[in-house]
Amino acid sequence: MKAKRVLIVSRRYTRKDKLINWVSEVYLQILAEAGIVPVIVPIAEATKLILSEYIDNYDGLLMVEGGDVGPHYYGEHYDISKLDEHDALKDEIEIACVSHALNANKPILGFCRGMHIINILFGGTLHFDVHEANNNSICHIDYAHYDTHRHQISIVPNTPLWDWYRQDTIQVNTYHHQGIKDLAPELVAMATAPDGLIEAVYHPAYNCVVGLQFHPERMLKDYMGNALVFKYFIDALK
Repeated sequence: MKAKRVLIVSRRYTRKDKLINWVSEVYLQILAEAGIVPVIVPIAEATKLILSEYIDNYDGLLMVEGGDVGPHYYGEHYDISKLDEHDALKDEIEIACVSHALNANKPILGFCRGMHIINILFGGTLHFDVHEANNNSICHIDYAHYDTHRHQISIVPNTPLWDWYRQDTIQVNTYHHQGIKDLAPELVAMATAPDGLIEAVYHPAYNCVVGLQFHPERMLKDYMGNALVFKYFIDALK
């Protein structure tokens, strides 16, 4: 049987005055171990000329972490200079891929920025800064303790997230300063932080459209459910 192919739109940054594209290796490892071929879609102007070659032959889409999504995509007009790692070209390429995957009912799994894009495309909005919205009642990113900082989330019963974790609450990592403000009408919230911020969503009418604010791939040993998130996505591909 031919291996399934999953698109991952890369990130980019400037290193020694040169633009570098990259994807965290952990995603590539998880997919390859399951026999899935990860296909990296690079952020480059010329990618738009050949994007059809990527979306003509793929089975699912994995959306990984990244910078802030342009506010015009959800009806806001914030000062772009205040955004974190904003990349208009990444927005354009990634949103084109997500739109195609939704229209084709391909499995989609999105983390952090990925969940934000899912919410936006179904008509939701984002907080420009969650710490302004919650008056710093809960810390959603701690640069001094980047990988060890955790906060609790409450999982909604009778949702896929509860099926994976089988717990009412878990401790999750957190690396973001934006988050869902208005949940898209078609999406269902699966978990919330103590300040009410939505931490997980899914679309019940699709084969697999799941977004998580946290990163299960970075805490695989913490809970069995972290691996089950990826199993759900991989099973949907097959």
